Parts: sequence; structure tokens; C-alpha cells
Amino acid sequence: MNDADLRKHTVSGEGIRHYIDLDRYSPSLDTLHSWFPIGYDEAIQHWSEDSLHAHGIGPWHASSTYRRLIGAFDRKNEAAILRLAVDLAHYISDLHVPLHTSGNYDGKQAAQNGIHALWETQLPEAFMADYNLFPTGPQALWIERPDDLIWQSVLESHACLDSVFSFEQQTRASFEGQRIDAYVERGRVRQLMRSPAFAAHYHAALDGQVERRMAAACHRVSSLWYSAWIEAGAPALDVQAPAARTGWKKVVDWLIK
Repeated sequence: MNDADLRKHTVSGEGIRHYIDLDRYSPSLDTLHSWFPIGYDEAIQHWSEDSLHAHGIGPWHASSTYRRLIGAFDRKNEAAILRLAVDLAHYISDLHVPLHTSGNYDGKQAAQNGIHALWETQLPEAFMADYNLFPTGPQALWIERPDDLIWQSVLESHACLDSVFSFEQQTRASFEGQRIDAYVERGRVRQLMRSPAFAAHYHAALDGQVERRMAAACHRVSSLWYSAWIEAGAPALDVQAPAARTGWKKVVDWLIK
């Protein structure tokens, strides 16, 4: 699922597709709920395209990728289906990360550097074995208004930010006088991150937030894949032996996991 992340370093304009800095538009959740969802063309009239690009276009690009996936299903273009399905999964998953909705995405404005990697990487790697990512079962649903669902996901993530930042600060306070960083084994490398004790304390304070955001992302990604296929007329696809086909196997494995 890392193709889109790799493109951030090589393709101009890719980076802004992974986030939106909602706090650059308004500090008020009520105001944000009154403005969004909004179509990209209408948003340009309100804020200009340069302004949108300066603050990220994640939700709009996810919607565009969804529509392109419908077209790929309609054409029965396996390569395009796989590429766009993986991209859509990546963009939707990114929008379920609270820090992808803030200009203070890595905590630097409040001396909380590294909070992005802590929330998005270190906590899932340490605790995901205990997560239930399909609490209501693996059933995908047809989504009648996909744009609304995408914006709902973003606004939900943004509403989590207060907890993301405040609980990290509280955890710091409880570790006063102690080191909060340590070298953590990640595969074949040792990386300086929060100490395992700090991560465990923070994870407990969040009270399942990371698991809930990941579970929501899994269900919505699978539902948007299913909905794109339905919108294309539910075409018959040659997927009888996914285990023997590398591309399909990656998608099936992702769904199972």
C-alpha cells in the first residue's frame, strides 16, 4: 500500500493528496461542519486553487480517485482497478489519521515533535495484534453518497485532535524527569522513537482511539471498493484464482488482514 507514499518523493503534487489542514480554514468544528462537504470547483471559488493546494486536497483527491475506480471497473481494466483500489485505500486511510487534518501535523507548534510517527506508526505496530479491525464483521456496504462519507471521515479525525495532543502532553507531564525517547527495534533497524513505556501510557490514555480509526478506515475502504464496483454495473471480473496472481493477492491479503 506504499505506492502513493513513494510517489510523494518523486511526483510533483502527490504530497498534498494525503492530508487537509482543516485548522487553516477555521478553529471551529461547527464552522467546518457548515462548510464541508464542498465540491472542489465550488471550493476554488471560495478560497482559490492556490490556497487549497497550500492546505492539502486529501478529501477531494480521494473522491476523484473513487470516481476513476468506477471507470476502471466499467472498462474491466485489471491493472487500473488494482492501482486505483490501492491508491483509494491509502488516501482514505490517511484521512482517518487525525494528524493528517492539522497544520500542526507533527506537533512542532507545541514542542510535541514526533507525535505523528507515535500515533500513526509506533502505537499500531506495538498494539495492533490486539485490535479488532472488523468489530461488526467484514461486510462491505453500498455507499449512496461517497463524498459525504469521505468528508465525514475527515471531520471525525479532526474532532480527535484535542485528545491526540492533550493526552500526549499529559503523558509527558507524568514522565517528568524521565527520558521519553528510546531506540526502538523496527525490523532490521533501530530508530529513535518514544520509549515503550511512554507509548503504552499514551495508548492507554487514548482509550482505543487508534483502533477505532483503523477499524473505520478498513470498513470504509472495503465499502467504497464495493460501491465503485456496484456503480460500474457490477461487472463480472476474472478473479477465480487470486492466490496465483500477485496483484489480486495483495488486495485480498489486505482485506483479510
